[in-house]
Order: sequence, then C-alpha cells, then structure tokens
Amino acid sequence: MNISTIRKTIGVILCIEAAFMLPSLALAVADGDAEAAHGFAAAIAAVLIVGLPCGLIRSRDRPLGARDGFVTVALAWIIISLFGAVPFYVSGVIPSISGAVFETVSGFSTTGATIIDDVEAAPRAILLWRSITNWIGGMGVLVFLLAIAPVAREGGSMFLLRAEFPGPMAAKLVPRMQKSAKLLYEIYIVMTLAQIILLLLGGLPIFDSVNISLSTVSTGGFCVRNDSMASYGAYAQNVTLVFMTLCSMSFSLFYCAVAREFLRIRRSRELRTFILVVLGVALLMGIDTASKFSSVGRGVHHTLFQVISIISTTCYVSVDASFWSPFVWAMLTVLMITGPMSGSTGGGMKLSRVMILGKSTYRAIARTVTPNSVHLIHLDGEIVEEDTVSAVGSFAVAYFMAVILTGLVLSLDGLPIGDGMLAGISSLSNVGYGIDSNTFTMGVSNLNILSKAVLCFDMFLGRLEIFPMLILFAPDTWKK
Repeated sequence: MNISTIRKTIGVILCIEAAFMLPSLALAVADGDAEAAHGFAAAIAAVLIVGLPCGLIRSRDRPLGARDGFVTVALAWIIISLFGAVPFYVSGVIPSISGAVFETVSGFSTTGATIIDDVEAAPRAILLWRSITNWIGGMGVLVFLLAIAPVAREGGSMFLLRAEFPGPMAAKLVPRMQKSAKLLYEIYIVMTLAQIILLLLGGLPIFDSVNISLSTVSTGGFCVRNDSMASYGAYAQNVTLVFMTLCSMSFSLFYCAVAREFLRIRRSRELRTFILVVLGVALLMGIDTASKFSSVGRGVHHTLFQVISIISTTCYVSVDASFWSPFVWAMLTVLMITGPMSGSTGGGMKLSRVMILGKSTYRAIARTVTPNSVHLIHLDGEIVEEDTVSAVGSFAVAYFMAVILTGLVLSLDGLPIGDGMLAGISSLSNVGYGIDSNTFTMGVSNLNILSKAVLCFDMFLGRLEIFPMLILFAPDTWKK
C-alpha cells in the first residue's frame, strides 16, 4: 500500500476543495450573510489545516497500483464530504451533523436529494455550494486533479480514473492519461458555460442560471426553487432538457465529434439503445397521459423532459410528480436502475452494463441449447473480454443486494419494504427520487441516523460504482 502517495493526493484534493469554497464565501460576504460567511471561513480553515500538511509532505517515488487507486478514490470522496458538510452545520442551515453530511454526500455523489425543506429560504451562498458540490462530483474530483497535476505516474493515473470514471470499461481518449483528463474537463466546462449563456439569453437571473447549469451538466439535480424546474418557463426547461440529454451521453462521443471520428459515433450501439429507450418510454408515457395535457406540444414537452430527467438521473421536474400514473412511475423506476450511457455524468447501472447482461443471459440460454457452440459477446463491433462480463454480472448482483439490504434497514425506521427499496434504488443510482411515492424528493428529514448513514453509503456506492467503496472493507486491502 503506497500510503505516502495516497496521503499526499488526498491532501492536494482537500486544498482544491478549499478553493472551490471561495466563491460561496465571497457571495456570503457580498450578501452580508455573517452566519454563512462564518460557516465557509471555518470550513476553509479546517480543510487547509488538514490538507496543506498532507499535500506538502514529500511522497516516495512509487507507482500507484490498482488497490492504491481504489483506496485513494474512496477515501478522498469520504473525506471531502465530511469537510464539505461544515458550512451547512456551522451556518445553522442544517442543525444536525448527520443531516449536513447527508446533504454534502448527496451533492458530491450527484444524487440531488436534499434535507432542506424550504430551499428558497436558504442563504444564496449555501445554495451555490450545493450546486458546486454537484459540479465537482459530476466529472469527479480525481479526474480534475489528474487534469491539473500529475499526482501519479501514467499507470497509476489510469487506476485513479478507472476507480472514479463511470462505466464498465474506462478507457483513455488519447494516449496520455493527463491529457485525457484535461479533454474531459474542457468539454465539461464548455458545456457548463454554454448552458449558463443560453439561460441568461432567456432572461433568467444570473444566480439561477449558474446554479441550474452546475447541477444540470453534472446531472446532480439540486435547484434553487422548491418546485425544481416547474416554475421556470418553457425556454429554460427546453435548454435544460437539451443539456440533460447531452450529459446522458458518453463524453467520449463528444471527443469523437471534435476529432471528426464520426464512424465511431455511428458504431455506438449504446447510443442507439439510449435513443430507442428514451423515445419508446416517452411514447408510452405520452399515450398514457395524453388526456391530461391541453395540447400535444405540452404533452411531448413534459413527457420528454421527465424521461430525460430520470434516465440522466438529474431528477428535475417540470410538472407536479403526482401528475403521473402508477404505470408511468413503474417505467421511470426502471429508467432509474438502467441509467444513461457509460462515460456520462449520470448514475444508475449504465446502459452498456444492461446490454452486456442481456447478451450474457442470451449466451447462457444458447449454450444450454447448443453446448458445444462458441458465443462471444460483442459491443460496438468489439469483443467484450470475459473479465468485463464477469465484473458486470458481479456489479448487478451487488447492486440488487444493496437495494434489498437498504429496504431491510429502512424498515427498522418504519418504512414499508417497497419504499425502502425505492430509496435504495434512488440512492444507488444517484437519482434523489423519493421514498414518498407522490413526490420526487427523498423525504429523509425524519429518518434516524442509521437510515441516513445507509443512504449515504448507498450514494457513495452508486457514484463510485460499488467496488471502490467495498474494497475499503476487504481485509486483504490493508495487508502489506
């Protein structure tokens, strides 16, 4: 275990977190909000007291292995979430430590579930920090660190990216790892700025535009209004719809578009599956709810918005959640589980995993019928390695086991097993869509500390795709 490099990396990440808190501190000072300013000042001081010594310690020149990469990513996300909770607690916006930690974990994991009952009454600096945690978590803090500083050798950098980047097959966009990370963040920043500009052109206030954009491109879903996106006009909703769609796609496709590698885009079976799933579910939803809308245009708009919002795991809403029928809710729950494309900022299992699971099931049936036949699994014209197929199967088993266990634990808090499992799916898929079947909010304010801790763990499991978090609890991880 390369302890010195892990410690140094986490120290640098904490310093980066302190830098990301500065805009919120500046806004609190500009608004004359002494309590919020005190909260951010205390948080920045605490982060630097711990982060600077760790970041300045000279590390041994040893490469990071796979185990080191997983441990670094898992510990980094836990630690930044604990320190990120300080502004919520010290400012008094969230009076309980467990609630403050839940809010921060929800932000960094891009789940978007909130414990704040009246978002519009919260200080603007706090709301900005919530959105910033979404934005940081969307692409990943380790990917950001790789983009700005070579904290590990090239091989070790790949292990860091593999532990944090979503999807079953993390791959470089270009030969050098640091350049790949830079390209990812360049695309991410350009998309964020583009949405901010488009929302400003539509007449939205700059504060709303910035917060919506930070939470949209990260598919996090934090918003500055109690009704999410429902009270904004059609223009703002349509702009948000476009960017939720884009961020549901693999960022490697945008690189291919810039590099004019259009053949790779055309060969993407996952992209075609994504389009077919969105259009198919939207059509079924439209048929089911056609009589509830005043016009076909409004029906198409709200149906597409909700489908993209859920499959992207952003979970914005454009109409009241009670508007949808049980059949629609069932389809949306399935979309929560599948999630968007791998390599996007969304959560869920990812469509590529679902496709591999489907092909693997078909292969098992085919082998039963013709035992001596050879059946290889292909994706985008390439053979999927057997290790990847096995890992996908293990991921699915771990995912559904976590859902069942979450339902059991939350039942101790008085929740029906169905609501508890729905909360587990919502947390593991980083959606933030709720316990109460009539709302799109998690509704965790009244849960006890154990339930909140389990949901926080689920959110980490989902964002880091299960295995990096579970590795922390494996005894062999800590052996020399």
